[in-house]
Amino acid sequence: MKNKLKRLLDPNISKEEEDQIFEEVLKRKHDEDLRTKWQKMLSNDYGITRNSINLKRKKDTSKYIKVVLAAAACIALIVTLQLFTSVESDPYVIAQQYLNDQEILHPGASKGITDENHNRILAIQAFNTKQYSLSIKYFQSIKAETKEDKYYHGLAFLLNDQYIEAIQLFEMINSNKGPFRQEINWYQSLAYVLNKENTKAGILLKRIKNSDWNHIKAQELLKNINKE
Repeated sequence: MKNKLKRLLDPNISKEEEDQIFEEVLKRKHDEDLRTKWQKMLSNDYGITRNSINLKRKKDTSKYIKVVLAAAACIALIVTLQLFTSVESDPYVIAQQYLNDQEILHPGASKGITDENHNRILAIQAFNTKQYSLSIKYFQSIKAETKEDKYYHGLAFLLNDQYIEAIQLFEMINSNKGPFRQEINWYQSLAYVLNKENTKAGILLKRIKNSDWNHIKAQELLKNINKE
């Protein structure tokens, strides 16, 4: 606009250009007067000012951000709950938890001084101190394992995350009337689940009777296997 006003001082300016500049100056002056008038009226009659509008915008923006954050938090909570529920009902997770919660110890060795019994004692000591790899080594050194040896040998495999070996050993000694029938049914079922063989685990879990050891846990695990 300054340049246009300076242009009015030019003696060579045309009549059309001069009229155009005057028209723009008058229009701008009219717009400014009209804007001032409306600002004054809005402020006096309605309490609306530029500061109040900016403040409202900030409040509206802040409110919008809060709504968005609240919605995001709700979505995150729903997703978290879904994931937690999914993990909580995963048979693998349940089987691992049952195994971790169970304190498994060997009751002790028979008396004797033979080399065979010496290996058994070392196997038991290693088992009870949770050195399962070492325990397996000593169990394998026993020339003629008893059924009890094989049972704890299988447990050492299971607790050492060697599920296939544990399953194979449990299958060798499992029978309907054996002294470790209930325990083997339970631990072999866990081994099947941890080895991702849920169908076989389900078959074995169904054999655990109401009066058997860990019947309630077996039913809970079976229920979650059947959900899949």
